[in-house]
Amino acid sequence: MTPTITRDANICTKCGTCDLICTESVHVQESKDSIPEVINPGSCVSCGYCVAICPKNAIKHSDFPEGYLKPVNAENMPSAEEVLELLRTRRSIRVFKDKPVERQLIERIIEAARFAPSQNNLQRPEYIVVQDKELLEKIARAAGNLTADFLDKLRNPLMRRILSIAMRVPVQALTETMLPLLEHGVAEIQRGRDPVLHHAPLLILFHEEERPMSWADINAHLALHNAALMAYSLGLGSVCIASLVQICERAKSIKQMIKLPEKHKVYGALCIGYPRFEFKKWPERKAPKITWL
Repeated sequence: MTPTITRDANICTKCGTCDLICTESVHVQESKDSIPEVINPGSCVSCGYCVAICPKNAIKHSDFPEGYLKPVNAENMPSAEEVLELLRTRRSIRVFKDKPVERQLIERIIEAARFAPSQNNLQRPEYIVVQDKELLEKIARAAGNLTADFLDKLRNPLMRRILSIAMRVPVQALTETMLPLLEHGVAEIQRGRDPVLHHAPLLILFHEEERPMSWADINAHLALHNAALMAYSLGLGSVCIASLVQICERAKSIKQMIKLPEKHKVYGALCIGYPRFEFKKWPERKAPKITWL
């Protein structure tokens, strides 16, 4: 729906900031002495930049009624060192306490996720929150069965060649990379472990409708990263389960379990819970490879 965008000419200072900041050229200032005009509001992606940046609050936007603009609390802004410490010390957690995550914390995690950037500001990622212990066990079992079945196929040289063609992956990659990973996963299951969900008490699935050129996977990954950082700041641990995204795509039974809407696809999966162990040190990473131009 095309938003209604108006400007109060009586208080507009003609600074032209709205023109400069609008990536869709909805606001156009013909000259420095003229009041910017709203041109083609149908191109507006409702990012809110124009109403947020206007120094005199001269712009009114139907998607941002009174109360939708919040003041920036500079006192709450972390320093660069604090942000870096958060990023350095966050770990992927795969051993959780048998303790449920409180609903108010889950809501804060999703609040962080929804503020992630998205293509054309469409904010399409949706969330499936799985807390039911029995359902989590069913999902893990179904994923484990699918993994074992796929491993059996990969062990067959003929099937491996067929899968290589179907998946557009070299046979060598299937043999040297995927086969050992699946063998390890199945061995872990046989040991009574859960290599998919890691017995986490909470699973958040990031999904949206499949559309061409939607960048849905990027949208989900950005939202997931926000969620993981918020979880860590709340004293929780998390781990991104990329394999579950692929499993959900292939397993109709899991799609039914999680009540995935028709035409939707899971693009991200995040297991969350209270970590059983607390890290007091963080390991150094490889030096970055940088090309300076």
